[in-house]
Amino acid sequence: MAIIGRNGSGKSTLAKILGGLLYPDSGEYLINGKKIQELNPKTLRGLIGMVFQDPDNQIIAAMVEDDVAFAPENQGLPSNEIQKRVDAAIEKVNLTHKKFSSVTALSGGEKQRLAIAGALAAKIECLILDEATSMLDPKGRADIEKALKDLHSEGLTIIQITHDLEPENFKDVNRVIIISNGEIKWQGNPEEFFKNIAALYETPVKPPEASSRYKGKARKIFQIKDLFFKYDEENYALKNLSQEIFSGQWLSIIGKTGSGKSTLVQHLNALYKIQEGKIFFEGQDLPQSGQEVHRLRQRVGLVFQHPEDQLFSATVKDELAFAPSNAGLKNSELYEAILYGLECVGLEKNFLTRNPIALSGGERRLVAIASVLSARPECFVLDEPLAGLDASYRIKILSMLARLRNEGKTIITITHDLKMALEYSDKILFLEKGEKKSSGTPEEIQELIKCSFQI
Repeated sequence: MAIIGRNGSGKSTLAKILGGLLYPDSGEYLINGKKIQELNPKTLRGLIGMVFQDPDNQIIAAMVEDDVAFAPENQGLPSNEIQKRVDAAIEKVNLTHKKFSSVTALSGGEKQRLAIAGALAAKIECLILDEATSMLDPKGRADIEKALKDLHSEGLTIIQITHDLEPENFKDVNRVIIISNGEIKWQGNPEEFFKNIAALYETPVKPPEASSRYKGKARKIFQIKDLFFKYDEENYALKNLSQEIFSGQWLSIIGKTGSGKSTLVQHLNALYKIQEGKIFFEGQDLPQSGQEVHRLRQRVGLVFQHPEDQLFSATVKDELAFAPSNAGLKNSELYEAILYGLECVGLEKNFLTRNPIALSGGERRLVAIASVLSARPECFVLDEPLAGLDASYRIKILSMLARLRNEGKTIITITHDLKMALEYSDKILFLEKGEKKSSGTPEEIQELIKCSFQI
C-alpha cells in the first residue's frame, strides 16, 4: 500500500498510529482482530516494524551488528537464530561490509539501510516505511526496493509513505491512499490513480526554468586543495580531494551513500577542522577558530541532511530570527528578514507561531532552509534539500535556488536526485569512496553518471 499526500497532511501521524506509537483519540484500530490498546508492546513489535525518514530516531546500539540484533534479542530468540536473522537482514540491505562498524561512522544513507535491516531482522508481519528510501542513492534505493519486493512475495504486508510519484515505483503497489488535511481523500489501485492523477492529486503545472544561468562575472569562492579527512586511524572519509567553486555557480555533489559528500561540505563553514590539505575562501585560508569562524558562517549557510540537527527554538519565528539577529538586525529589518526566509520556501505566515519540532518532516526541512535564507548568506550549502518534500514544495525550492544562483549566489547541493543534478547544475562533483571520481558540466559527465548509477 502506498500513502501519498502533501507535506503536513497527516501521513506520518497515520503511520505512527498504524505502528502503535500513537493511540487514536476516538474510533478503533484493530490488529488481527484485537484493539491496539489490548496488545502489549512486545507482541506489537513482533507484528509491525517501522522505519522512519530520519534513522537516528530508531538506532539504539553503538555497533551495526548489535543494532540489527536488538529486536530479535528482545523477542527472546536463541543466539543461533538471532545471528542467522542479523546476517540475512544486513545482507539484504547491502551493509555486510559495515557489519562490525560503529554507527557513528555511517553516512545518513547507510544509517537508513541499518534502520531497515533492524526492522527486517524482527521477522514482522507488516513493515511501515515513512520516506525510508529518500536519503539513498539510486543503487541503494534499487537494492532496498528489490529486498522489499522479495519480502512482499513471501507474504509481508508493506505500507509505504512516499512523495515519489514516478509510475515505475508503483508497479508492485496494490492500493494507493491519498491523505489530505488528515482525511482519506481517495483510495484505489495505481492504474486508476495515474489515469486520473490531474484530478486526484495537486501537482505543479510548470517546473522552474533550468536553462537560465548567472550572467555576471564569476569570482572564485572556494579553492579546495589536496584535502584528506579520516574519522579513525584506518579509514579515510576524504582522500586527496581538490575542487574550485565560483560565485553564481550551482555545484551538485553526487556519489553513492558513504562517499564523503556530507563530510566535504561540513568543512566549508568549519564544522569539521582541516586535518590535512588546504581550503581557501576568497583567496584566504579558511578560518578554523575564533571570531573569524562566526563571520564565515554568516556568509556560508549550511542546511543539514536531517533538519532536526539544527532546529532548537520554540517557534518558527524565533528559529528564523536567530541568524539575522546575530548579524545585528533589529525591529522592522529583522521582521523583514524573517518574512524573506519564509516566503522563499513557500510557507504561510501562520507557520511563524508553530513549534518547529511539531511539524512534519518535510515542513521541518523547509523551516531549516528558511532559517539559513533569512540571514541572506552569499553561499548556500544544502544537504539533500528536496528529501521528504512533496512535488509542489520541490518545485518551489528548485525555483528559489535557481533564482538565487542567477542573482550571483553560490549554491552547493548534495543530492541523490540525479535528474535535478543533471538539469539544474552548472557543474557536478562526483565522489567515490572519498575521492573525486570526476568533475565537469552535466553534459561532460552525464554518461559516466548514467553508467555508474545504472540509470
